[in-house]
Amino acid sequence: MTSGPNGAATSPTRHRASSSDETILASKIIAPALPDWMVPRPRIDERIDAGRLGPLTVVSGPPGAGKTMAMASWAAARAGPSPIAWVTLDEYDNRPRAFWSYVVEALRRAGVEIPGTVWAPGRGRVDHAFLLRLTAAIAACGSPVVLVLDDLHLVTEPRILDGLTRLLRNARPHLSLVVASRSEPVLPLHRYRLAGELTEIRAGELAFSVEESSQLMERHSIALPADSLAFLTGRVDGWVAALRLAAISMTTHPDPALFVKHVAAEDSAVAGYLVEEVLNTLPAGMRSFLLRTSILDQVNADLASELASAEPATDLPALAQANALIRPLGGGWYRYHPLLAEVLRLKLRRECPDLELDLHRRAARWLRKNRTAAEAARQAAAGGDWQLAARIAVDELVVHQLMEPPGVGPLAEVLQCIPQDQPWSEPQPLLVTAALRLATTSDDSAGASLAVADQMLDQIPSDQEIPSRLARAVIQLGLAKRQGELHAAEVAAADATALIGKIPADQLALHPDMGAQVKAGRGAVELWAGHFDQAAVTLCAAAAAAHNTWQRADCLGHLALLEALRGRLGRAAELAAASVGAGRDKQARADESSSCAATVAMAYVHVERGELPEARRCLRRADEILQLAPDKLIGAVACLVAARGFLAQRRPGPVAALVGRARHGWSPAPWLEQRLLLAESQAHLAQGNIASAVEAARRAGADSSLEAAAALARAWLAGGNIQAARQALARGSADGDRVPDHVRLQAWLADAQLSHEIGDRRSADRLLERALRLAESEQVRLPFLMEGSWIREELPENPGLARAYRQLLNQGPSSRGGTASRGGPARPRASTPAKPPVNASRQAIAAQVMPLVVENLSNREREVLQHASEMLGTAEIAAEMFVSVNTVKSHLKSIFRKLGAVSRNEAVRRARQLQLL
Repeated sequence: MTSGPNGAATSPTRHRASSSDETILASKIIAPALPDWMVPRPRIDERIDAGRLGPLTVVSGPPGAGKTMAMASWAAARAGPSPIAWVTLDEYDNRPRAFWSYVVEALRRAGVEIPGTVWAPGRGRVDHAFLLRLTAAIAACGSPVVLVLDDLHLVTEPRILDGLTRLLRNARPHLSLVVASRSEPVLPLHRYRLAGELTEIRAGELAFSVEESSQLMERHSIALPADSLAFLTGRVDGWVAALRLAAISMTTHPDPALFVKHVAAEDSAVAGYLVEEVLNTLPAGMRSFLLRTSILDQVNADLASELASAEPATDLPALAQANALIRPLGGGWYRYHPLLAEVLRLKLRRECPDLELDLHRRAARWLRKNRTAAEAARQAAAGGDWQLAARIAVDELVVHQLMEPPGVGPLAEVLQCIPQDQPWSEPQPLLVTAALRLATTSDDSAGASLAVADQMLDQIPSDQEIPSRLARAVIQLGLAKRQGELHAAEVAAADATALIGKIPADQLALHPDMGAQVKAGRGAVELWAGHFDQAAVTLCAAAAAAHNTWQRADCLGHLALLEALRGRLGRAAELAAASVGAGRDKQARADESSSCAATVAMAYVHVERGELPEARRCLRRADEILQLAPDKLIGAVACLVAARGFLAQRRPGPVAALVGRARHGWSPAPWLEQRLLLAESQAHLAQGNIASAVEAARRAGADSSLEAAAALARAWLAGGNIQAARQALARGSADGDRVPDHVRLQAWLADAQLSHEIGDRRSADRLLERALRLAESEQVRLPFLMEGSWIREELPENPGLARAYRQLLNQGPSSRGGTASRGGPARPRASTPAKPPVNASRQAIAAQVMPLVVENLSNREREVLQHASEMLGTAEIAAEMFVSVNTVKSHLKSIFRKLGAVSRNEAVRRARQLQLL
């Protein structure tokens, strides 16, 4: 046995180079054996193999990143002609003679013939002549040589690094260098980057994927649920050493899934590895710097100086270069590896318990001035200063972000933990609480917090706390929309508009979304009040000013709804699609990213175009959104759309309930109340209740509104009172050219029906064609579906008209085979005698074998059966009828029993035979 550099006895595996006074450890010039837990990584093998074709490949990462195993795996898997010389370096190789002795011996073992004149035993000098002789020996080798240097970060001697640079430059293309290092090696990497000759494999590329983590766990006989495995991989950022230590620990842990949740606990093997391999190797000043700045998600030099003012300045770029657990993000910002940050925070909490809260608050103040409100609020909250966190949200004009859909914004994520029942001395926490409740609850609990904030603000001079007063107005507007209080909404919108004019222009320029929010709120109120033209201008301006994606989507959604209500279906569909695109992010699906207003707008478009299944899907989605974020106006319009959908199917029964639901708890604006009355009139008409239909049309303003006059005329025609119908149309025609196209369409159809009833076929055809021509541009089908009975009688006399507009007049497959085309109230017509049934003998035979109904179907069972005949699923029927799925199933069982059927199809077939459908 011989003595090593530190005086300790060395292993018998030590090898002495022939005739040399330099002792060589054979284990250092042999690639490490692959352990049985090794996970094959072809993607890394391919990257190293591709880099071998160039002069330099650098594999860098923190301790335990898998650098050595990656290179050893590549070396073991590679079967190429180029020899591989391997050297594992340590701190004792930071001497030129020791370093080059290992390099020369490794090259010799790889098959490179290096004469004794290159490296004279006991007399060799590391000088320029030596490097030239070594270069010549490598060039004389029959094939290119790959030299692998593991742990090159341990070599800091400038003479060694300079000599390695010279060798690499002069031996090309006969030598390829592959190095592994914890930090970026001190080699002219920039030169090779510019030439495109450098292959870099960094920690991010070395990180294990979830699939590779799964393979590692399998090799340790660990079975983890998919979600636990994904959590563990993300928690350790794919760090191989942490995954390996976790796997070892879990082999003896009774609950591996529970262990995953506490992988960075202070007493865990992972934490111990970090402390030993990273923290305990650092100088005291650098260690303190890391502890103080570990509270941050991201750090730059200025922020670090704010937190570590009492410590010596630390060069973050140098720190990142020396330790791959600190990664650059660009722009002078850095982040610590998640596990390193976690362990640092644990150590900070234990070693300096009184310092942590102060650091958080100092960070909050710096971030408030220099970064985002969400980051500043997060640090204030972590420091326990909720008053500061709330003031940041209010004073930085971002409180509206708390009112967005739950879970969307980072600020809401921070402030949702604000204490709810704590007595506050300032209004900001109460305003934050009110905004959060408005976004996350479907009740009116936001009003209580807002009322207390009101009292505080009323005791402060009106020229003070302008941001808080603005926040109050924005929250009040949201609450008024939920409660359906138009006057309160108008007052809040006016207050917000006045207050935002008092915010300094430079401050407002930093937060443009607040200005867009105020415009959007005012536009929504103008739409609510029926000022459609003014609302369109305001909402367009708000959408243009919005930088927030959800805010822009909501503006476009309200614009879409406005255009749908004006009958501009094509434009409404475009805006609704734009709302989906504006609100979509990387995680959200299309049906999750549009605003509720856009969803209802699309339902309106589908109903007017006779696309009833599509309309039902939109209404179901809108109902889900409204459950979380109620809005009286949007909810009422959704009910109106649903009612018109039932009328299109000739199912007037649910209309009364839907109209009642639209009116519940508030007083709809006059324009909306008129449309609800018209839906009521049409429902009464379809049920044959002429008097009620006339009364509803009159209440809708038949004397002043052409649309209501047309509804009144249709009701009188159904009752056979032609003179009254003519008078109604005459009174309603005074609006002239100011009438929107969709209203004019209704009037022309009513006039055409009147002409049809009095036998003036020529006028009827002319008016019907005019209506069809007007409807064609927007593809409006609903009025023709609802007026189907007299139109069917009219068209045989004008086949050219039927052919020209068959897309509008045909029911089409999109209505699921509903009965809408049978439109018009059933009443006897003297001019149209009943026709004898076709194939009467066949029907008579069928009647002899027709099943008998043991018990009559109830009205609800008939409704379920009607839905079943339209091929709706159980869940869809439940949604249509506003009942549970189990209730629908019970009705179906009863229907099967009463009709003697065993399936839906058989029940529908027998119901049709019995003329129940």
